[in-house]
Amino acid sequence: MEFDIDLDAIEVRRIFDYDRRLLPNSYLAEVDSQCHDLRQAIMTSGLSVGYPAWNLLYYCLLCALPRDLSSPNVVETGTNLGYSTIVMAQVLKDRQLGCKLQTVDINPQITDIARSNIERAGLSEHVDFHSEDSLQFLQRYLANLDTVHFAFLDGNHEKEHVVKEFKILHPYLKPKLSTVYFDNTTKDGVAEAIQAITAEFGGNLVEFPNCSWGPPGNAVWQP
Repeated sequence: MEFDIDLDAIEVRRIFDYDRRLLPNSYLAEVDSQCHDLRQAIMTSGLSVGYPAWNLLYYCLLCALPRDLSSPNVVETGTNLGYSTIVMAQVLKDRQLGCKLQTVDINPQITDIARSNIERAGLSEHVDFHSEDSLQFLQRYLANLDTVHFAFLDGNHEKEHVVKEFKILHPYLKPKLSTVYFDNTTKDGVAEAIQAITAEFGGNLVEFPNCSWGPPGNAVWQP
């Protein structure tokens, strides 16, 4: 898998010199063990957030889900090659929850690769894949729901698209029940979207600037 990216222009907070046993899934650890710099990572795990953001995502989802729910609603926009999907699905497995992560990507070829990676990670029974525009998917998926408990918005990173995704989700985000997770938060489209979201909807935002890449940063928003 190749991406047309100017690596010299990218701020990188992804770490490569670490103990892969820290990762929550053994297949993910196997894949990332081949990576010692960003160029190698792009060729294997693609545009994924990498370590330590994988673990940040894992623990945010693990700890945010209400303990008394057996089947929470968890959604991801931007499946890409499925490595962050693996992290989230591992939480559902570890919590022994009776639900599936709903993940969507507009590219069906990418979705096929992600499906294969999820299978190799031993997590197929914990994921439902969708290939369509995320805005259309969210409108359809949410139609029969009351609450979204966790959403990872990591598809189209343009400000307008991120804000549209959030606005579709917002009526289903409940205090003490819901969490929204963002990637690439320190500048450009996602950063601008978060500013617009907090200005209009308030809420609590915690940013972790020293993880991920292109641009770096993850953030967690709650009502």
